[in-house]
Amino acid sequence: MIILRTEELKQAESVLKQFFPESIKVYGCIFNINRGKPHNLQVIADQWPDFTVIICKPKVQGTKDREGDFNIYSIYSKSKESLRKFLDTPGVINKDTFTLLAGVDIRHLEAVQEFADQHGLPWKVQAVMNVLMLQEANQLQFNQSSAGLRFSPLSEAQAHLVNSTWKYGGDRNSYNSVLNYISHNPSLCVIEEGGTEPVSWLLVYQHAALGLLYTLPQHRRKGYAKLLVSILGKSLLERGHPVYCFVEKGNDTSYKLFTSLGFQHSQVYRAVWFELNKREDKK
Repeated sequence: MIILRTEELKQAESVLKQFFPESIKVYGCIFNINRGKPHNLQVIADQWPDFTVIICKPKVQGTKDREGDFNIYSIYSKSKESLRKFLDTPGVINKDTFTLLAGVDIRHLEAVQEFADQHGLPWKVQAVMNVLMLQEANQLQFNQSSAGLRFSPLSEAQAHLVNSTWKYGGDRNSYNSVLNYISHNPSLCVIEEGGTEPVSWLLVYQHAALGLLYTLPQHRRKGYAKLLVSILGKSLLERGHPVYCFVEKGNDTSYKLFTSLGFQHSQVYRAVWFELNKREDKK
C-alpha cells in the first residue's frame, strides 16, 4: 500500500483524466485536495506510479459529518482482480466498522462481494448510479431567460435550509457536511424578484460532483434547476473544474434533466454504492 503525497497527488490528477468516467470520483477528490480544500482524506494506491487501484478513504474515522458518519470510500480500479487483491491489504479497510464503498465499478462488483463473503461481513448494494459528465461548455443545450431572477452563492446561514430538504440530511452530521460544502466549494441559488431567500439551489460535494439540487415545491416547473446546472456548469468548466454528477438508476426525472442539457454517460459504466457491515442508526 502506497500513501500518495503532494507530488504523487499532482501526478495522479493528471493521469486519472485518461480514465474518465470510471476515475472521475477519485479524480474529483484529488482535484480538491490539490487546491487546498479542507479534507479528511488519505489517498492510497496499490503501487506507484503504475497503479491499478486508487482509493480515497477517511484519514480519521468518526468525524461529525456525513462523510465520517458513513465512513465513505471513493474507489477507482482498473480490474476486478487488482481490486480484490488490494482490499485484502492490511490497512486498506477496517473490517470491524461500517464502510460505504461509494463508486465501485459495477463490472468489479464481484470483487467486493467476494471480499465481504470471505471475511463473513454483511453487505448490501445501497444504490447503482449513472455517471453523467459535461466536458465542454459548448455541449450545454439550454438557453432560457433569467430576467427578474438573482443568482448568488449560498451563504453559511442557509445551510439549515439546505440540510432540511436534503434526501440524506436532517441531522447534525449532515448539517456539518452541508456547511462544509457551502463554505469551501462553489454553489449557486435562485432568488426571485422581490425575494430575499433562495427558492432553488445547487451545491458541489467534496468529490467535486454537482449535488443537492433542489427547488422548493411551490416554485417548481419554472426551469430553475436547468438554469442552475447550466450557469454553474459553465462557470466551473471555465475554471478547469470537473463537471459531473451521479444520478441513481431509476431516477428518470434527474436523468432526463441532465441529459437534456448535454451531459453524457457511458453505456457500460455504472457506479455502485456498496455497504460493508451494518450501520447503527445515529438519528
